[in-house]
Amino acid sequence: MFHKATSLATLPDYILLVGFADGQFRQFDLKPLMEKYPAFRGLQQIGGLYEQAKIDIGGYGIIWNDELDISAEGIYEQGVPCNPVHNIEAYRQTILAELVKARTQAGLSQKQLEVLSGIAQPCIARTEKGATDPQLSTLLKLLEPLGLTLSITAI
Repeated sequence: MFHKATSLATLPDYILLVGFADGQFRQFDLKPLMEKYPAFRGLQQIGGLYEQAKIDIGGYGIIWNDELDISAEGIYEQGVPCNPVHNIEAYRQTILAELVKARTQAGLSQKQLEVLSGIAQPCIARTEKGATDPQLSTLLKLLEPLGLTLSITAI
């Protein structure tokens, strides 16, 4: 049975938190792969690469670049089952919905937000549709011209 990845968070200490279409979540420790396979060492050696993890089209795996990926099936089978307190996909959708709401309330088109933020309009469109997970720096660049900030609060 194929297990489709639907949400992803990069946690500290090179641990991925991956949500799957069946509602299950798995934590997957990348450190053993870093020890065994030189290609995975780049996640530690190249600044910011680890945080660029994203789900590939179709949910078949997690990718970083053309040379580095891991299958969703492997994460599901070898990862540690967990039940996060909150669904990260719900948080992601809420943040993106608030971004769209703020942009439209400000009367800005995606093209106008491109000019103000420096983020290309196609990237803004993909972000607003939820087709991509924006990097934190991208999200902050989009929020600033809208007069918004991102905060972290205890739950």
